[in-house]
Amino acid sequence: MEMEEEIPIFAINAYLYCPYRYYIEYVKGQFSTNEHVEEGRYIDEKKSKKAQTKGYKRRQGIFVHSNSLGIYGFVDEVIKTDEKTVIVETKKGNATKPFKNDVLQLVAYLICYCETFDEDIKKVVGRLHYVGSEKKFEVKADTELVSRLREILREMRRIADEVPQPRYNKKHCSPCSLLDICMPSAKKNGQNLVRKVTPHSYKPPIFLSSQGAFVGRAGESIVISHSGEELLKAHFSEIGTLYLMGNVQISSQALKLLVQNAIPIVFTDLNGALSAMCTGAVPKNVFLRLKQLEIYKDQEKRLCLAKKIVLGKVRNQVFVLTKKSLLRGEEKAKFKELERAINNCWNFDELLGIEGVSANTYFEIYKRAFEPIWNFNERNRRPPKDPINALLSFGYTLLHNTVLSVLVGIGFEPLLGVLHTDHYGRFALALDLMEEFRPIIVDQLVLSLVNLRHIKPSDFIENIQGSFVLTDRGRKKFLEHYKDRLETKHHHPVLNTSIEYLRIIEVQARLFEKCILGEVGEYTPFVVTK
Repeated sequence: MEMEEEIPIFAINAYLYCPYRYYIEYVKGQFSTNEHVEEGRYIDEKKSKKAQTKGYKRRQGIFVHSNSLGIYGFVDEVIKTDEKTVIVETKKGNATKPFKNDVLQLVAYLICYCETFDEDIKKVVGRLHYVGSEKKFEVKADTELVSRLREILREMRRIADEVPQPRYNKKHCSPCSLLDICMPSAKKNGQNLVRKVTPHSYKPPIFLSSQGAFVGRAGESIVISHSGEELLKAHFSEIGTLYLMGNVQISSQALKLLVQNAIPIVFTDLNGALSAMCTGAVPKNVFLRLKQLEIYKDQEKRLCLAKKIVLGKVRNQVFVLTKKSLLRGEEKAKFKELERAINNCWNFDELLGIEGVSANTYFEIYKRAFEPIWNFNERNRRPPKDPINALLSFGYTLLHNTVLSVLVGIGFEPLLGVLHTDHYGRFALALDLMEEFRPIIVDQLVLSLVNLRHIKPSDFIENIQGSFVLTDRGRKKFLEHYKDRLETKHHHPVLNTSIEYLRIIEVQARLFEKCILGEVGEYTPFVVTK
């Protein structure tokens, strides 16, 4: 089935530069920016402020459209004299000869301009201007170029059904703003080695739990204040996600700045329970959501994915217990047996039963790490009946919100999972993909905070129902260390490099997306081995 909707002309350049980039931006609806994109925007803005020149008419930003080709766009600049009309397309590069993708994009503008204003295409020429080299090249819409353009447009409309495979090309991929979304595979001798991401693109989250705090806007930055005192000022490009916990206010101007730049704002209560999430426009990735539904209805594929998720969780549980020297010989053998049972199970009831046995076994061993004063005898929740369970529940809630914000940003339907059963309003997919991270992010964090005495019994309050909650001071300490944990780097085997845990969560979500869309054969959970 070919895509019916019209194509913006600048998308032609994206397709010719890299078909998978076009697929990401215009089929999946995912965008990102970097210094190269911003430089191009700056050049366009600077050029648009130049004064008009006497002797001929110059117009900028003219909308043009072609019914015959089904394309539209805005012309950078039109220079009109009595003899001819010149369509100018400005590029930031330092080319010494015109690039083919730029030429075909300009040809598309020429055709659209002539159809829109009913002009003879023989009297209209194009001019490519490369700012970096100050080179200018004349382009005419000859028969060969028009034919090639029509062929390209046919290919672009088929791309939803014929998804291209991303392959790493240093020249094209290194400056690309979508590298972290694409994660192209680098190949050697016909074998996939690693997937590529931007080495340094971490944007830290901000957790704001000071009751009565206010988030405002100053230019392109947000300003956090409390009782008239400025606590923090940060440019939007330095923020990953903003978490507002409890009675914290945000101005409409600050909210607009963040959502327009694809920065999620998560509203929770003081215990981390989700109240709302603001992410801007609804993600356009409808093909992903349709594929999710297909997988959900296919019990065999769904079970295969669910088994991978549980297997990743169990292996990371074993790593945590082994690292803390809590695991005995017969217990190691039991976990090995559970892994074999996961691989060999045939239905969801059996898988959930194995997962339950694994969790009970894990926490029976995990509790040995804590002194009797903590009164941690078993895993319980709703309400947590001891301080350790209060920490685990709070940590899992934060992790759930972290994973959920990543999934929503990509375009998943978070209510539709593969392992967790469906309940009204429960984000099953977030619960699925957080499983492999529970032991290595939250459980390890709780062990460290308690055993190093960063968190003490005095950081908790027991209410009249007999449940435990963190004090304001204890909550702030936990949030600070949770953020540090997300910023901790670890080696990722698929990428063959070390990146922050928060980025690892995003990488795993994108690998899961590629699996759902059929771009990779199977999902590989993130497992820590050292």
